[in-house]
Amino acid sequence: QLAQLLAELNSIPDLFPVKTPTSTPSKQKKISRRAFSEGQITRRMNPTRNARPPENFALEKFTVSAVKFAEHLQSYRQQNLKKRLMRKRRRSSKYSTQRPVEDITEEELDNIAITVKDKIYDKVLGSTCHQCRQKTIDTKTICRNQGCGGVRGQFCGPCLRNRYGEDVKSALLDPAWICPPCRGVCNCSYCRRRDGRCATGMLIHLAKFYGYDNVKEYLESLQKQLADDN
Repeated sequence: QLAQLLAELNSIPDLFPVKTPTSTPSKQKKISRRAFSEGQITRRMNPTRNARPPENFALEKFTVSAVKFAEHLQSYRQQNLKKRLMRKRRRSSKYSTQRPVEDITEEELDNIAITVKDKIYDKVLGSTCHQCRQKTIDTKTICRNQGCGGVRGQFCGPCLRNRYGEDVKSALLDPAWICPPCRGVCNCSYCRRRDGRCATGMLIHLAKFYGYDNVKEYLESLQKQLADDN
């Protein structure tokens, strides 16, 4: 009886109306702002082993550049050394022991510095004084001793007068003049340090204060006093 009742109910179509879907427009899927602006996001992965650069890739480039830089630096130093040697030879030939007194010109004698203010500094064209080590264009002395040359026998006017009581003009015109280093009486800081003594500094003012004309005479008087005391 129950089955018959259910069959009768199903046979009536309007009793339980079936709701059919209507043709309503489907909602559009919302697109994220990030996806629209950036596009599809791909997963980041490490490159394959074949695509990776070698481990010493940057090191090789750095090594090559360092070697080239060292080669250029060595070449530059050699060229600079050759230039300095050439300049030194030209300068030593100008003030060499083989140069006789007759070759000294009036222009060179007029170019002798009397005071420190007369000295004109020039690192390229100047010559170095053995005493003060300043490179100036004034005329320096020439040592006539065989085997002496270059800076060793070159003294400017103020240094030769204040330190030794001598004149550059008289030294240039004397064919037998020997420089203070060759005579063993040089009192510059380099020679005194080589002999185990301290540098004297600006001792000319103290020497003149005690009545001496130059530093050499003042130092000799001090040595004599020490010898007498002992």
